[in-house]
Amino acid sequence: MDSIFFKINFNLLFNRKKINKIGELKLDWETFFDTIGFWYNVFVDWFVEQPIYGQVLTLIGLITLFILAITLVYYTIKGIAYLVYYIFKGIYYLLKYIGYGFYKLFEGFYFLVSGKRKSSKLKVKNLNIQNNMINSNIYILEYCSECGRKISEKMKIHFEKNGMTFCENCGELLTLNNALRTLTVSH
Repeated sequence: MDSIFFKINFNLLFNRKKINKIGELKLDWETFFDTIGFWYNVFVDWFVEQPIYGQVLTLIGLITLFILAITLVYYTIKGIAYLVYYIFKGIYYLLKYIGYGFYKLFEGFYFLVSGKRKSSKLKVKNLNIQNNMINSNIYILEYCSECGRKISEKMKIHFEKNGMTFCENCGELLTLNNALRTLTVSH
């Protein structure tokens, strides 16, 4: 009987006389709110008839559903916000690097047409690094500054790789400063 009544109320909810040109039904708001009021009264009558533990459990269930609905709405909005944010971020980086690519392309065309050479800072940095490596290899240790014994070949290789080594005899840490000191003293 409830399902028949529901079908009747559902049919009354939509006014069959108000049909759009497309063929859709228009919602009759007055009937809609009357239907909500009817079902609210049915729920309140049912709720009052329940024993106290049923009422408590029903309230707990309704509060839980309300909290879950709020959580669902929150995470849905948060997800949409993240989606929009990352779409705009991706578009920004895409346009940024497309513009950068055009800049590099036109810069290359400029240097090609003008015949000028592009100055490269990278080559200057590499030359400085190579000069420092060459300079550090010039100062090869011959003798330990602490004990005065001759440095072994293994210690020389370690010094050339790392810029420091330990004396096998006395355990003194030998660095580039020690090599400069021995170089100045011996020559």
